[in-house]
Amino acid sequence: MDEQETMKVRVGAVRHDPGEDTFSPLVDIYEAEDGTTVLSAEIPGATADSLDIRVDKGVLSIAANAHRDSCGTDYTRTYSGFVRGQYFRTFAISDEIDRDNIQASLADGVLALRLPRAAAAKTRKIEITEE
Repeated sequence: MDEQETMKVRVGAVRHDPGEDTFSPLVDIYEAEDGTTVLSAEIPGATADSLDIRVDKGVLSIAANAHRDSCGTDYTRTYSGFVRGQYFRTFAISDEIDRDNIQASLADGVLALRLPRAAAAKTRKIEITEE
């Protein structure tokens, strides 16, 4: 199984059709040197308090309410290309992920989730004894 197929086994996208006012964040998924799967999601304007990350029955969900006011109160907005509102995206995660040890960090509008492999899924060397 090649690297891309392995990633699909660990983290597979679940189809989600966001509503009119809900956006699906862009994501990158890659494997770190230690075998941890890393999921990075662009959620500009989100704060740690506005994020809701959950794992339930093999589904990882990311929800956020992001508001970004770039012009302050002394201006009238004539056009805005910034995304404001609800973000939502879900992913199926396999039993190879240690769900109790998922870590999240947020910096510069990018959410990073570290999904470590479960001990049972890690490669281990089997010692041979001579009789």
